[in-house]
Amino acid sequence: MPNAGFSLIEVLVFTCITTILATIGIQQWKSLQLRNELIVTTQQLAYFLNEVQVMAYTHNDTYNLYHFSSPWCLAVTKEERPNNCEQGLLKFNKPYASVVINGLTDKKTISFWGRRNMAQTMSFQLKNDIGMTKVIISFRGRIRFCSQNNFLAGLPQC
Repeated sequence: MPNAGFSLIEVLVFTCITTILATIGIQQWKSLQLRNELIVTTQQLAYFLNEVQVMAYTHNDTYNLYHFSSPWCLAVTKEERPNNCEQGLLKFNKPYASVVINGLTDKKTISFWGRRNMAQTMSFQLKNDIGMTKVIISFRGRIRFCSQNNFLAGLPQC
């Protein structure tokens, strides 16, 4: 009667190879997920700032952008600083928990002036475990974003 089945050594080798491949795959998946979270947050923040700029230009009025921490969010108003993000005309809540914002304090006010389509010069740094990006607002109201320390698909290098 021929011996059917696998030996213990064959099963152990298969299990070890499968475990190694699964570990590598999970690490790459988490890295890809963090990379996408950083890219999406950067692009969404730039588009939000562009929306504020267009609103200021369309209404020919001054709009102020305020930063709130824990968890960070941005609120836009015409008047004084609101108590929280919910009281603003527009708000930007961080979409992912892994991404944090740097280079901005709670006391800082960023203004968009509708007249002549200008803005206060400012830059935001967004970062997580995978890398760092920057959103830059120039005096003439140009809003750009770039990757600071490594290659991220869809973002140019700073």
